[in-house]
Amino acid sequence: MDQWRFQRRPGLRRSLQHRWGAKAYKIVGGAYTQLNNLSGGSASWATAASSNGSLIVGTSIDFTGAEQAVSWTGTTATQLDSILTPLFLLSSARGVSANGGTIVGSGFGSTSGVYEAFYFQSATLTSLSGAFVGAPFSTWSLVYSFANGVSADGNQVVGTVADSDLSSAPNYALGFVYKISTSTLTTVDAAANVPAFASAGLSLTQLTAISGDGAVAVGMAFLNASLSDAQAFKHTLAGAGSTTALGNLGGWSIARAINLDGSVIVGQSQNSSGQSEAFVHQSGVMTGLGFLGTGDESDATGVSADGTVIVGYSRITPGGAFRHAFVYANQTMLDADEWLRSLNGPGSVLAMTTSLNSQPLEGAHHRPLMSYDNMGKQSQVWATGDFGTSSRQSNRHMTSGEIGVSQTYGDFVLGVAAGHASLNQDLLFGGNAHISGNYLLAEADYRLADKESIVSLVLVHGNYDADTTRGYVTGSGTDTSRGSTGLKTSSARLRLDGPAQKFISAVSATPFISYTATRTTADAYAETGGSFPASFGAQEHTAQEGRLGVTAKYVATPSTTLLFTAEWIHRFDDAGDGLTATSSTMGTLTAAGIAPTADQARFGFDIDHKLSADTLLNFSVHAAGIGPSSDVSAALSIRRAF
Repeated sequence: MDQWRFQRRPGLRRSLQHRWGAKAYKIVGGAYTQLNNLSGGSASWATAASSNGSLIVGTSIDFTGAEQAVSWTGTTATQLDSILTPLFLLSSARGVSANGGTIVGSGFGSTSGVYEAFYFQSATLTSLSGAFVGAPFSTWSLVYSFANGVSADGNQVVGTVADSDLSSAPNYALGFVYKISTSTLTTVDAAANVPAFASAGLSLTQLTAISGDGAVAVGMAFLNASLSDAQAFKHTLAGAGSTTALGNLGGWSIARAINLDGSVIVGQSQNSSGQSEAFVHQSGVMTGLGFLGTGDESDATGVSADGTVIVGYSRITPGGAFRHAFVYANQTMLDADEWLRSLNGPGSVLAMTTSLNSQPLEGAHHRPLMSYDNMGKQSQVWATGDFGTSSRQSNRHMTSGEIGVSQTYGDFVLGVAAGHASLNQDLLFGGNAHISGNYLLAEADYRLADKESIVSLVLVHGNYDADTTRGYVTGSGTDTSRGSTGLKTSSARLRLDGPAQKFISAVSATPFISYTATRTTADAYAETGGSFPASFGAQEHTAQEGRLGVTAKYVATPSTTLLFTAEWIHRFDDAGDGLTATSSTMGTLTAAGIAPTADQARFGFDIDHKLSADTLLNFSVHAAGIGPSSDVSAALSIRRAF
C-alpha cells in the first residue's frame, strides 16, 4: 500500500527521503547494470523501459536536490526538462511507449504551483494542463494531474486528474485518457458506471495503466486517501466506454498493470486473512498468487505482453523486512533472486569439480614423492585412498583412490598414477550433486644442490560426469530440476620445500611454498523436470592459489616418523563470469559469481611407519578453516619399494 502511495505522488522532493542515495539499475537477464545519476546528483530510480530495453525512464535527484524526470540510454541520464527554462520545478517519468518515442509522467509546474501530467516526444516536453479546462474542472479550486501510463504506440496517455495532490483525500478525482494525435480527452468516473462503487461511496477514480493496444485501461475507485477502501476495475474504451469491477480477494484491491490486449490484469488485494497479496485477473476471475517462502505480503507490478509472465515482489518471512523479486509463470511463483543460487558459489559444478580434482593434491600428494622414505630402493609402487568432508561452507563428501609407480634417477624422482574420484554434495533448497570420474597424475621432483631442498611439479587431469538436482524457491515451497553434464579439469602445482632446519637430532622443520592453477570446463546442458528447468551454456573457470607453510618432522623410532604441518592458503582468483541460464519462460538470466573465500588456514598430521624393510604405511589427517579446502580430510597409503 505504501509503495502505491509513493507512486501516486510523483515529484515530491521531500516526501521520498528514504530514496536519497538510491541507485537505479537495469537488468538484462539477471545481470544488473547501475544507471548513472544526473551530474552532481545523489540518487536515481528507474520506473519503466521500452520494449527492447534500450531506453529506461525514471527519476534522478539533481545537484540542487530536486527530482527530475530522466531517460537513460546506456547508463547516461538525460534530463527531460530544460535546464535553463524549466517547465517544472520537480518532475518524474512514469511510463514509456514500446519504441521509446513517448515518455509520460508528472511535474510540479514552475508557474502553476500544481502537479501537471506531461508527455515527452521528439525532444519536446508538453504539459497536459491545457486539456483540463471547462466543466467539470472549472468548478474545482485547483487542478492537479498525473500521467501513469502510455499505450504501446505512444498515442494514448492515462492517469488521474484531481483537485489535490492526493496526499489527502481530494474532493474530486477522475481517471483520464488523453489521445495525443487528436488532442482528445476522455474522463472516467468509475462510480458513475458501477453501481456497487456508488453504493459504497467510492466517488474518486484513478487510472493506473493502459493495455498495449490502447483498448483497455485499469485503475481503482476509492474514497480514503489511504486506499483502504480501493476497488480495482477495468475500463474498455471502445464506443461510449464501459467499466467493470474486478472484485477482490477479501478486502481492498488495486490494479497495477495490464498486458498487450487487456486480457490479463495484475495488482494487489487484501485477502481474507488481512494480508496484502498479489493477484492476476483473467477470464473474469481474480486469483491470488500467494507468497514466497513463509512471507505474508506480495504485489504484482508488471505482466508480459502475452500475459504469461508476471513479475513483482514478496516478503520471504512473516513481517520480514526482506522482499525478493518474483516471476510467476506456469502457475508457480518463483523467487528470481534464488533461482540460480543453489548452483552458484561453492555449489557450482565448476567449484565442486575443482575441489574434487584437487583432493589428491591435498591428500596423499600433499607432500612431494621425494619426501617419503625410498627404503633403499630406486622404484616404488603405491595404493592410496583419500577422503574429504565439509559441513560449514558446504555439505560435501569426497573420496578418491589411486595406484601409482615412481622411479628414482639420481636427484630426480618421476611418478605416475591413475585414480577414481567421486563427490556428493547437498545444495540449497533441497538440491544435491553427484560428480565422479577418473584422473591421471604425474609428478617430477628434483633435489637441489644443498641435498635438502626439493622442487616438485605435479600435474593432474580428470574427466568427470556430474548429475545435479537444482533446488529453488517457489510460492508453494521448493521445486527441483535435474541435469547432467561432462567436465574436464587440469591442475598444475609447483612447489619448493626446504632446506630443513634441524633443532635436535630427531627434530627438524622445513618451510615450503607452492602455487597451483586449476582450469575446469563444463559442457552445456539442459535440465528436465520441475516448474522452471533451465539450459546452461558451457562454463569455465581457472582457480589459482598460493600456499605458504612449514612441516615439522620428528623421528620417533627407526621405523616411525611423525610430521606436523601448518599452512596458509590464499586464493588469487575472483568470482569469475557468474552463471548464465536460459528458461523457456523467463528468457536468459545471469547470476553474478560468488568469489571463493580468499584466505584459509590448514593444519595436518602425518605418520610414516615401516611395516618391513621395503613397505611403508602412511596416514595423514588435515583440518582447515572455512574455505574451499575440506574441513577435514584424511589419506591412507601403502608403498612398496623394489
